[in-house]
Amino acid sequence: MKKIYYFLACMLLLATSCATKPEAKDPAQDKVWAWMSGKLSMEDEKWDHYFSKAAQSGIDAIILECHSGYPEILDSTTFVDSAAIKIIKKAIPFAQKYGIELHAWMWTSNRCEMTLRKAHPDWYQVNAKGESCLDIKLYNREHYRWLCPTRPEVIEYLKDRAAELASIDGLAGVHLDFIRYPDVILPYGLHKSRGVVQDKVYPQWDFCYCDSCRAAFKKLYGTDPMDLQDPTANAQWMQYRWDALAHLASEVCAEIKAHGKIASAAVFASPEESKKLVRQDWANFKNIDIVFPMIYHKFYDWGDEMVSTATREGVEALKEAGSPAYLCSGMFVGHVPSDRILEFMDSTRNAGSKGFCFFSLEGIDRAKDGQYWDSLAKAVKIYKGLDKEDCDK
Repeated sequence: MKKIYYFLACMLLLATSCATKPEAKDPAQDKVWAWMSGKLSMEDEKWDHYFSKAAQSGIDAIILECHSGYPEILDSTTFVDSAAIKIIKKAIPFAQKYGIELHAWMWTSNRCEMTLRKAHPDWYQVNAKGESCLDIKLYNREHYRWLCPTRPEVIEYLKDRAAELASIDGLAGVHLDFIRYPDVILPYGLHKSRGVVQDKVYPQWDFCYCDSCRAAFKKLYGTDPMDLQDPTANAQWMQYRWDALAHLASEVCAEIKAHGKIASAAVFASPEESKKLVRQDWANFKNIDIVFPMIYHKFYDWGDEMVSTATREGVEALKEAGSPAYLCSGMFVGHVPSDRILEFMDSTRNAGSKGFCFFSLEGIDRAKDGQYWDSLAKAVKIYKGLDKEDCDK
């Protein structure tokens, strides 16, 4: 009889210890992601290193950069992004080997391919001084060349680029980056390092005033935005640009989903800051499955508490907009000490994030203390509730 009582007591104790583990969990919940740059020049050993380390650390999905500000192969007159396609096809076997979900990360509004710049200079954005971003070097960055979201030809071009990635077998989704306007105001912590004073909106950083945008706005409201005394104080002109970008994002996401792939985007840290700094109203992007706000808080001169605040604001904004998309908070590895990884992960989860994304795998490799991979693996295990060995049996 004593053995029976002892057995029942043990079973009760085991059930109690496992009570915190969800029985039926949303498949998106607690998913761990990471951004990574892909290069044609990377050797197999390097690919294997990143995918194996990611798998060992409990990372579920990698968002792989395949088109950047400096395309590795200049496109032909067809504009097919052959380098991006090759990079993704190179990565897929490694993702499959280690059970990693793979998403292709493409630059969107910010496109630098020389063939496009030469063929369609009129597609590029113009500032309030009438200067094309092709003719000036914004923030002294060569890659800051931005397509206008008002032009139907631009939308079709970007849909084509997304489609050629979304058509690749073995790829889970396509991830849109730089789906915004140029920074009208840089994140506040970057002003000194970039040598700018941005106490207000200045015309050299205020986009887009190209012929198409001006004509479209004038048709709607009877006013040329160039004639507005203070364009950024005009609610209609601000709304026009938010809507133009949201329409572009929605169309490209629809193309991705038409190929049966997940559509996601990297967006600025919080809904209001995004609208203010880069004219990006991401809560109103349609046809999108996941938004990844890049809550790189120290670039904004924010305290650590703002990580959960920005997450909560994003979740609420999506809900208010009636968006079915879910939010996954993104963090900059350099802003998250290795001994506080779990603290940041938990704070975003408690604020409504359905997962956590690290920028980036390369950043983890470069971490100064040399312990980041090990610390990450331990934190992820606890975050996912996998630290109770008895509960896993």
